[in-house]
Amino acid sequence: MKITTGLAILSLVSAASCGSETPKLLPASELCNKVYKNEIVMCEGIVRLPDHFYSAGGSVTMAFEAPGGKYRIPALKIKTYSETKGEKKNMMDLLPSGYTEEDVRIYDQNGQLVKLGDKIRVTGELLGGLDDWCDIEVSKIEKIK
Repeated sequence: MKITTGLAILSLVSAASCGSETPKLLPASELCNKVYKNEIVMCEGIVRLPDHFYSAGGSVTMAFEAPGGKYRIPALKIKTYSETKGEKKNMMDLLPSGYTEEDVRIYDQNGQLVKLGDKIRVTGELLGGLDDWCDIEVSKIEKIK
């Protein structure tokens, strides 16, 4: 009985840990949907300065522009620090007060600079997933052509 119970618990833990870990590549038009809330997703678009943005908790929220359409596009929450000291990957530098577009420094997964207007693919957890709150907490930034 103990062995059967132990195997059943191990199977449940294994199944839970395998969950939906593979990111889903989704069009921007489908992202802000509660179906994907707290899921790891991927999306492609062009990074832009938002009309308004905020910096809190070690991240900056940037705008994301995707191909035309009248739908909600998620904002990108990008870390402003590196978990590995001295390494600048999948993050951005803090912006000084009175910043200009030239002050925006975003780094991809290889530590290469991503400029405003570059096309990128981001991977991260979809927060909110609603019309009025839809952010991707970015864990990976890839520059694409």
